[in-house]
Amino acid sequence: MKKFILVLAAGVFLAACGESKKTAEETQEVAAASTEAITYTVDPATSKVEWTGSKIADTKHNGTVSLSSGSLSFEGENLTAGNFVIDMNTISNGDLTEETGQSKLVGHLKGADFFMVDTFPTASFEISSVEKLEGSEAGTHTVKGNLTIKGQTHGITFPATIAQTEAGATAIASFEINRNEWGIVWGGTQEPNQGVIDFLKNNLVNDMITFNVSLVAGK
Repeated sequence: MKKFILVLAAGVFLAACGESKKTAEETQEVAAASTEAITYTVDPATSKVEWTGSKIADTKHNGTVSLSSGSLSFEGENLTAGNFVIDMNTISNGDLTEETGQSKLVGHLKGADFFMVDTFPTASFEISSVEKLEGSEAGTHTVKGNLTIKGQTHGITFPATIAQTEAGATAIASFEINRNEWGIVWGGTQEPNQGVIDFLKNNLVNDMITFNVSLVAGK
């Protein structure tokens, strides 16, 4: 058993020593809607946030988390400001059943192992700037803004498809973050000298979390 743990620790250590992708950027001043802007209110019932995470053994999990509020502000055809707030207590899993550990996984995600939703019940994103893209298959715009999870705020940049409709506006985007940069660390640490078990726990989970966001907003 000890030999197995040592071999596992060595394998995880070597994997963790690889260069981890950095996603966090410096925070930027949040964009404010002008008095001329038309502001649409995000509808939590028709909007959604989907997440995907995985272990180093390629075991993937996915689910959803609900929005509690948000807004998109336009001047003419240009999105100039916006935000959304996520209710972290609504984290759910979509690929497991009760028999295969759905409640256990959700409990881990909500608890001190990961998101600590009792202490940090919401996450949020606020736009700092939006740039229109020409001829890009990735989206219609590049969005920059500040993402707050577990009380930690960092800047991120991602492509989005943004459109105004007769009823309001829509925004669709997909982005990924390195969870360690937001303190989403299983076992409380990512340093090998802080305890082998905690180090192993955190590095059995891949660093990257993917979010797919679809916002539907109206007047």
